[in-house]
Amino acid sequence: MAGEFMTGAEIRDARDTLGKAWGLGRPLKMAEMARACRLGGRDPGATIRDYETGKTKISGPLSLVVELYLAGVRPPEGIEAAIAPRQGEEGR
Repeated sequence: MAGEFMTGAEIRDARDTLGKAWGLGRPLKMAEMARACRLGGRDPGATIRDYETGKTKISGPLSLVVELYLAGVRPPEGIEAAIAPRQGEEGR
């Protein structure tokens, strides 16, 4: 995978792996993965869904961030802060 863009299946597998590695005991929700990767937009969780279904091509920078997380790098602000809903996002 090194040097290649991730596939939708790899992003889905990464959500599972990271949720467990980060102590949640479950896969990351799509919105949590989006927040941890600092995706923007109206509904970042939908962006992860679009990546996983192949609707949207996964970018090199996102692939790199996910690979780093899988290698053990933690979000700079901490896991809890990285996946917590942002102000105004709770209903999404």
